[in-house]
Amino acid sequence: MADDMFPIFFSVASKDIAFAEEVWKGLPDDWVYIYSKTGEEGVHMWDEISRRELPQSRLFVIFWSKDYITAKGCVREIQQAKDLVQQRHLRSVVLRLDDFPITWRDEFGEDAKPVFEALGALLDYRTSGPNVTIQRALELLQRLAEPILGSDHPQMPRHDIQQTVRRAAQKDRFTYYPAIWVSGFNGVGRETIIRDFNRSFTPNGRGFVIEVNEASLPKQTLLRIESEAFGADREHLREVNAAPVNNEVRTVSDAIERVFAAGNYVIFRHSRIVEENVELPEWLNDVVNSLAPATRPKLFIVSQLPLLAERRSHCRESIVAQRVPTVDEHQLTEFCYQLIGYFDKNPGRWTDAEIERVVRASGGNIGFLVSLVRAASGIEDFDKIDQLIAADSRNMVASITVYVRWAFSQLRDFEDEQRTLLFLNDISPCDITDLEKTIAPKRPILRVLGKLLELGLIERESENLYRLTPLLANRLNRNLIRPDLLAWQRGALVEFLKKPFEIEAEGHEYLRIESRIQASFLAETDELPKGIVDFVSAAHWFQAGIRLYHARRREPAYRILKNAYLKRAEFATASRTELTRYFCLSATRNRRYEEAEECIKSLDRVYQTKGMAVFLRADMLEHQRKFSEAISEYRHSIELNRGKESRLERTYRPLIRCILASAQPDFALAERYAIAWLALRTTIFSLMARARVYLHWKYRGHVCQREVPAGIDKLYNDALADLESDSGVGSASFELKAEEAEFSGDFNGALEYMDKAIGADPRFELRNERWRLMAKSGAPGVADRVLNELNAARNNPEYRSNWLPFLLALAETYAIATRAAGRPLAALNTFAPELSADEIGSIINRVKRSR
Repeated sequence: MADDMFPIFFSVASKDIAFAEEVWKGLPDDWVYIYSKTGEEGVHMWDEISRRELPQSRLFVIFWSKDYITAKGCVREIQQAKDLVQQRHLRSVVLRLDDFPITWRDEFGEDAKPVFEALGALLDYRTSGPNVTIQRALELLQRLAEPILGSDHPQMPRHDIQQTVRRAAQKDRFTYYPAIWVSGFNGVGRETIIRDFNRSFTPNGRGFVIEVNEASLPKQTLLRIESEAFGADREHLREVNAAPVNNEVRTVSDAIERVFAAGNYVIFRHSRIVEENVELPEWLNDVVNSLAPATRPKLFIVSQLPLLAERRSHCRESIVAQRVPTVDEHQLTEFCYQLIGYFDKNPGRWTDAEIERVVRASGGNIGFLVSLVRAASGIEDFDKIDQLIAADSRNMVASITVYVRWAFSQLRDFEDEQRTLLFLNDISPCDITDLEKTIAPKRPILRVLGKLLELGLIERESENLYRLTPLLANRLNRNLIRPDLLAWQRGALVEFLKKPFEIEAEGHEYLRIESRIQASFLAETDELPKGIVDFVSAAHWFQAGIRLYHARRREPAYRILKNAYLKRAEFATASRTELTRYFCLSATRNRRYEEAEECIKSLDRVYQTKGMAVFLRADMLEHQRKFSEAISEYRHSIELNRGKESRLERTYRPLIRCILASAQPDFALAERYAIAWLALRTTIFSLMARARVYLHWKYRGHVCQREVPAGIDKLYNDALADLESDSGVGSASFELKAEEAEFSGDFNGALEYMDKAIGADPRFELRNERWRLMAKSGAPGVADRVLNELNAARNNPEYRSNWLPFLLALAETYAIATRAAGRPLAALNTFAPELSADEIGSIINRVKRSR
């Protein structure tokens, strides 16, 4: 936003200036022109207004009162504004400060008549009731001004892609394929290309974005279309939801046809529950095949995944694919100049070297480049740009990690912004009204959202809707787990559900229903809010269960996933397989081994999922501490999943962990798998696994009668150095150093490093590891302290969802502390009544042997 442009113009009589200034305080400083606050000194007032401020404004706010018609400046402003509104250069809103009429009467005199005539032309857009309050005026202006947050920036034209899409989409001379699958990374401009492509067919057509994922069901998708494309209210949505349907898939394709007939089109955007490498459900094939070719495409599917051969074959006559590539450095450099000119007040300070570094860091991703340049333009001291960019890396992933860390550091003192990110991490996208009611920010919500938009951490989805930026969202998790934030989160979800559902805002009705369903599950409430119970589907159970599982809230995840699993017949094959996998993992972590075994057997019966079944059996054996058997199954899983990178990556980590946990570790084998994992993908986890293998080999090799390499110190130190130099190191190096200190008998040092690890990443399992170290230390009084803390933790609601999944480890720590304190181990029965007699006996025997 240029320095001399204010998008909102306040037209107010001097006698009402105090009221207007109170409203002004609730909006961003650089948004509102009000002469008493933002007028330029030394400039003739009317020249400033008529030539610059009014023509450049986007919203004209009239503070209408009995004093307005006698204020000469206001009279001139409203008359000029009338012309701008009629030319569609300006929108207007009338705030009635008293009950003064808004239509002319004879008693006001002929001189006042032009003022009322001008006012009449401005009443159509929005007018408040009489005697509006300051709070109501601010609420009204925030909603009307909100679209300003979606301000444009220079767009990078990709004419070559447009031509490629047009050629690919054309079926014959007069018709186009009804559906186009557009793949490519988040941020490469897929939706922009789709919208530009459609302008040549339907210049005024709108593209309605509908989120779909592996859990989506046809009825849910239909309701989203009815809401977003046709503005269905809740009553109509309830009728659609309750109506008996013979073919739900057909209702989705019919809805798309209706959108097309209205001159618009539908965009199915592949969104993630956790990750975007899970295929969309097969019923979408039938939707695509039900669409007839026409004079333009009707449906666009946007995904990071390319169109797989199987789906292409199934929809051969109805869909084509287009991959949107990243952009080469030369093109991005030219675009970077435009962005710098737009965002930076002093563009001349950018050197060629700095531009090259920013372009290189963006990795060919347009969206990320925009975020980088916008952020860098706000840095006064360019010597600090290293904090913003991974200067020595050509890896975009590393650059994004550095950028997120920098961006979040800018929010250290901004509690409202942090809470907004945390809430959007659960409920996204979200309506601005719902956000404001939930966050209850100390600063105006537009200021909060504006700050997050500037940092590129959120996006304005459409009018009044906001979501986390897909490119950055899954990298925010480590920054959003402070205990105080998490404590606020649960309460915020509950308060969100208590807020009145009825609000003045229109649109996005089904999205607002789904946001409350999601919040109910995540908040673990006993009852769903009235008015939404009928809309709950298996898809909602599925999605919420996966989110809870990855949030390590394992017990509620199990309960919710079980509800979805019992309705698994509603899902197609791929979705049902994914649901079975998650329910099995959840059952294992909650020691429901019979249910986990049922899942494993069902997957083992199908050839395509045998590899998954073997992995899940290994996972179950590991949690039962049957490490030797688990190692065998994990190795079998690797053989079955050769060439499937994501499955291999999931397997290397627990396999190495099991090898090191066994009584006689094969360190050479663990090293081989760690190196294979690094060759597959270098991540913080693969780097840590290699370093940990060398650490254990160094300290345990001789004890386990294994040959120890002569250069083991160098191997370990080099691996540790590689880990510490990784941009996402977080708590990993502290965890490793705590383990090394424990090996050398330095329990005080181990505890110091564990405290640092928890400071970087306060996961519950790290807290348990700290209790374990304290119990083993043998320091006077420490064992009693551990017992007291564990007994208190058992009754702490903050730890409730993690308690049962970690109970075996917690019980072992409790037993170690009990023995160290000289108390009878039978106390373990009282601490962990959920454990079986066999489980209690195994723990007691291990603790006795360890002494």
